[in-house]
Amino acid sequence: MAQSTHPFLNALWHNLATCILLLDDKFTIQYANNSCSELFGLGLKRLIGQPLNDIFSHHHIDFERLAQYALEDGVDCQQHRVDVVFIDSRAATLNLHARRIHHQSNAFILLECRRIDDEVRFDQASNQRHQYHAARTLIRGLAHEIKNPLGGIRGAAQLLQYESCQQERDQCAQLIIEQADRLTELVDRLLGPSQLPNKAPCNIHQTLESVVKLSMLDNASQVSLRKDYDPSIPDIVIDQAKIQQVVLNIVRNALQALEGNDEGNITLTTRIKHRMRQGKRLMKKALLIQIIDNGPGIAEELKDTLFYPMITNKDGGSGLGLSIAQTIVEQHGGLIDCDSWPGHTEFNIYLPFDNNGMGATNENSLAS
Repeated sequence: MAQSTHPFLNALWHNLATCILLLDDKFTIQYANNSCSELFGLGLKRLIGQPLNDIFSHHHIDFERLAQYALEDGVDCQQHRVDVVFIDSRAATLNLHARRIHHQSNAFILLECRRIDDEVRFDQASNQRHQYHAARTLIRGLAHEIKNPLGGIRGAAQLLQYESCQQERDQCAQLIIEQADRLTELVDRLLGPSQLPNKAPCNIHQTLESVVKLSMLDNASQVSLRKDYDPSIPDIVIDQAKIQQVVLNIVRNALQALEGNDEGNITLTTRIKHRMRQGKRLMKKALLIQIIDNGPGIAEELKDTLFYPMITNKDGGSGLGLSIAQTIVEQHGGLIDCDSWPGHTEFNIYLPFDNNGMGATNENSLAS
């Protein structure tokens, strides 16, 4: 391929931090900028005309999907965290983005490569810190929840040792049973819903209307509850009671966050999303339920561990509501996430229509 005839544009192209490769339909390198030479450890003259496969001694690039999506279908392809080893034995982790372009009636792949080793290490260290703090919070929460019933059990057992009255002995035994049941309930809540969803076709807006009615009973601050529904959404196969539980929990959290806010409002939105992807998970067609409020937002220190059990900043809160909500949504093959900043918090629940609502499709992350 000819170099750009414009010297300034050619200089810009070569000084990009991202590696740019132009590949023909045989995956032979036709063009490379200077960043490619730095990354691959080969001069541009050695790179040009070289099959892409030959510049690695080992790699996890899926050429078959690259050809199918980029060349045949003309769809942008991405592959994240691809481990490669260059011919000089250096290892790296790359993000790849491929796009089909045409030149003089020929199809080429414009391949962008970005090295992300430092980002991966930072993410791993950050995740380890979050997991450590989440584990400590979980242990502290469990200790607090367990100590009270254990204290009751121990006290009742001590009384039982010395009590001669049968009625008093029965009361002590009953107290022990109640506190043991309380501990069992705590464990069950930590494990999340044990029963699989009982799915059936339902109108999601009827489910949300039930949430609105129940929420109005708890609406002491007279928060405005707004609805932005897409009436064209068809019935979806879900466990209506469980999804209602998920949405109601989030709405009640929002109501608590808006206490004392004279202009507080919560909006329930429904939309259809196509080809919804998160990581390697793909839903060809999904229902999006959004719960949006204009409260103070979620504290920064809670954002990364929001769906962990026992994570809460509410007095008297168990920190299990969102953990259970995530379990229910995942049992439906769906996704739940949250985005928040001061004055805005939104929870997004994605539920698949495909496979009768039984779950999302898994595809290689190189897919579009």
